[in-house]
Amino acid sequence: MAAPLALAPAMERGRARPSPRTVARVLARDETCVFPGCRVPAFRCDLDHVVAPRPGADDTAAAAAQEADNLVALCRHHRVVRARDGWRPALLADGSVRWTAPSGHTYVRPGAARTARRLSRASSP
Repeated sequence: MAAPLALAPAMERGRARPSPRTVARVLARDETCVFPGCRVPAFRCDLDHVVAPRPGADDTAAAAAQEADNLVALCRHHRVVRARDGWRPALLADGSVRWTAPSGHTYVRPGAARTARRLSRASSP
């Protein structure tokens, strides 16, 4: 009798997991939780989808959902706030994240690279 097939390391309970390289890219890009004003370091955050994969999506769609341009770092508190209260993120090309509140107001959390450049210019004589 043949041994049962084990799930690939990238699969857990039928869910695709991002590769270690993708996780490293997201953590390096975001540096902190991407919710406006939050300073929790990205390495302490969960990765959350900007656009959630559709249930029953094929393998190609599931893999695309795990790409760095569809993932952001969110601390546990803000991940719950997003799900419970209906905040919607949009990842912009420069690494900024535009958040739309349930009220319709928008807030932009600048990309970490832009913030670092702005801070270094402010501290220069």
